[in-house]
Amino acid sequence: MRVLILVDAQFAVHERALIERVVVGLAQEGIFTQVVLPKDRGLEESGFDLIAEPIWYADRGLGLTQRIRANQVARRVTKDSDEPSGNIDIVHVFGGSAWSMGRELARALGAGLVLDIWRAGLIDSAKGFHIEASDRATFLVPERSFEAPLSKAGLGQHVHLAQWGAQVAGEPAQIFRHDKNIAIVLMSSGRQKNICIAAFEGLADAIADHPSAMIFANVEAVERAGLWARVLDRDLRDRFTIIDRSEDRRDLLLRCDLMVYPDTLHEERTLLLDAMGIGMAIIAGNDSHIAPIQDSSGTILVDRPSRNAWAQRLSSCLSDIEHTRRAGLESRAYVTKNRRIANYITSIIDAYQAITPDTQPEESD
Repeated sequence: MRVLILVDAQFAVHERALIERVVVGLAQEGIFTQVVLPKDRGLEESGFDLIAEPIWYADRGLGLTQRIRANQVARRVTKDSDEPSGNIDIVHVFGGSAWSMGRELARALGAGLVLDIWRAGLIDSAKGFHIEASDRATFLVPERSFEAPLSKAGLGQHVHLAQWGAQVAGEPAQIFRHDKNIAIVLMSSGRQKNICIAAFEGLADAIADHPSAMIFANVEAVERAGLWARVLDRDLRDRFTIIDRSEDRRDLLLRCDLMVYPDTLHEERTLLLDAMGIGMAIIAGNDSHIAPIQDSSGTILVDRPSRNAWAQRLSSCLSDIEHTRRAGLESRAYVTKNRRIANYITSIIDAYQAITPDTQPEESD
């Protein structure tokens, strides 16, 4: 089986780790992959660790030129073959803005089409995405909560569940060590500004009695929620670090003790799963769409998105370190049992084979 993985710019920035894990996982199952990334989006310097060099495509242009751009990619994928059809079995698209390009590519290559719905905001896009029988298409969803609205819209036969997974190390991280400062990650989309601000203010209140505590925050949260002015108002400049391109600094963030996860607008994130998988303590907003937050008994939930609610929960975490450590280990146990990357790869392959029933995995090149 040969799979073309097409990624849009937003997804490539947020989930480089997932793309890399999918490529490796599929290769281990004898499936050849070729990744296609958008050019002129600053991704050339991101250092994707792929088995083969990516192909770069133009993701911007008039709608009338999309088929032309897709055919250009198809020719590069098939090394300018006169008959590109049959060279690729599956076009797997990560990121909603690349769906249309993915369909054009799948049609040019005579391949099945897999469209990933990595956030709930894409459900309405899926409802409006007209699928023809000849497309052999399926939507891949990471959460069961995404399935119901798609089934209600008559797309049930085109939906396949593939829950994202994490890599689980042999030993858990040692959080809240006595010989180092407390390190807290604030990870937020920043799009729900008031919720993000409430979490930050509650965090600032909670660390007032912990002068050695340090905060790391992703740049999107800081910029969209306007947190820097609040950092200055709270005199936290020397204790607050902005992390640009958090995918590039994932190893740094996963060496912290506690992750504050107030809002993601029902988005899936492997960074959350990785943090849980190493035993980091997680305190999160109560997002009913994201099962790892709901199902892990170790996740500390904040039901009311207010400053006081965040401050109380965070203060409790910092005042009872042993309890917080145990909570981190419970989250790790949940991921170990339910959300390993190997299970995700198996689900993906099942989806591929459902729309290419006569194709079997082959040795990769």
